Amino acid sequence: MARPARYLSVSALSGAAFLLTSVFPLLPSVSAMESVDFSQAVARALSNNAFVQAAGEEAIAARKDADAARGYLLPSVRFDEKFVRTTVPAEAFGFKMNQEKLLASDFADVSNFNSPPPRNDFIATLSLEQPLFAPKAYIGYGMAKVEADAKGQDLYRRKEDAVYRVLTAVLDVVTARQFVDVAGQGLSDAREHLRIAESLEAAGMGLSSDALRVKVAVASAESAKVTAENRLEIARRRLALAMGEPGARPVDVTGPPPEFPDPGMTGDRETGTIDRADLRASSLRVANAVRYVRLRQAGYLPEVGLSAAYQVDAEDSPFSPDNRSWKVGVGLTWNIFDGMRREAELGKAVAERRRAQAFDRGMRDQAAFEAAQADLGVKEATLRGEIARAALASAEEGVRLLKSRYENHLGRMVDLLDAQTALDGARASRIRAENDVRLSRAQRLYASGGLLSFAAPSGENGKENIR
Repeated sequence: MARPARYLSVSALSGAAFLLTSVFPLLPSVSAMESVDFSQAVARALSNNAFVQAAGEEAIAARKDADAARGYLLPSVRFDEKFVRTTVPAEAFGFKMNQEKLLASDFADVSNFNSPPPRNDFIATLSLEQPLFAPKAYIGYGMAKVEADAKGQDLYRRKEDAVYRVLTAVLDVVTARQFVDVAGQGLSDAREHLRIAESLEAAGMGLSSDALRVKVAVASAESAKVTAENRLEIARRRLALAMGEPGARPVDVTGPPPEFPDPGMTGDRETGTIDRADLRASSLRVANAVRYVRLRQAGYLPEVGLSAAYQVDAEDSPFSPDNRSWKVGVGLTWNIFDGMRREAELGKAVAERRRAQAFDRGMRDQAAFEAAQADLGVKEATLRGEIARAALASAEEGVRLLKSRYENHLGRMVDLLDAQTALDGARASRIRAENDVRLSRAQRLYASGGLLSFAAPSGENGKENIR
């Protein structure tokens, strides 16, 4: 009576595996799913990624700030039209004079001065102002241009970030799909072992316990396949998210996985140059911090400007002028003392300059560390890839030998199942190692600042387009 109970437990395991595969949401068919290759995924990410778009708008805003700052160096032209009706003695007298209607008889009666009747004046003025010596405006315009360049470098680095996220997502999809294949292969091997065990048991040459062990292994392989399919679905959705697709609907990958050059083949594995956009942006901001000190020092200098105006006065309507007049002048403004505000602002600017220099040094140290770390990652991943391939070959040979021994009644099923478990792990390790090699090389490019120029489509979103 013990034997049926044992079969009942195995049936329960098989039923649970069947229920798991039936109830678990099935993956969308690849034919019904959108598929992209790596270049297409990169192009769409650079177009649709929300963070790239936000950085692009910041770069545009910075360029507009530079245009606005330049306006302080160009002539300022204004036109004003106003109507005034007044009985204020001085204003009424002035309006009458501006309209060329002041007569000698107006001086005969004192009441014309002290209690004038209401007087109208339509005043049209065209004025011009031109800075001649404005050091703060000059320096401010230079700072705005440099900040616009820095924002362009920020945009370039943001694009590299987007490409790197797409790259990792693509590799995750490729790896997850290979894991699904490995899980299917492991399930197929487990079912073959079950067929052999049941055949030997039916022929009276095998043990029922062997068949029970294999059934448990088959159920475990079915569960592993479901897990691998779930991870593939998540990887596809992560790729859609990295591409900036609305709703992050799953996207599959077509074509071979992206390949990147080995830094050792280009001779820069140890001392590779680092030309990152974020470091260029930091250098520009250090230069701006120096200019900011000069900007505050310029507060001690005077400012000189030219002004000119052309005025039309009319009593009855703006279209019937009574008199036209003009004026031209040069003015100087010099802030002699402002309550020590300039000194405080200058001290703050010096502190900001030191902060920018320290931050730049820290960024460069961090970048050098990341490049060295990426170099070591490439070395480690390459060695682990070689080890994983050798381990897979040994695991395949071990399963072949133990399967042959078991079929010839010279081995045990438990040994064969242990070898099969090792083979499944070796297959997964080989896939993971190959993915790590690709990823480590891409990380080296990302750490040195060359990922976007290597991965982006030709002529699109390169360094030449960031300004």
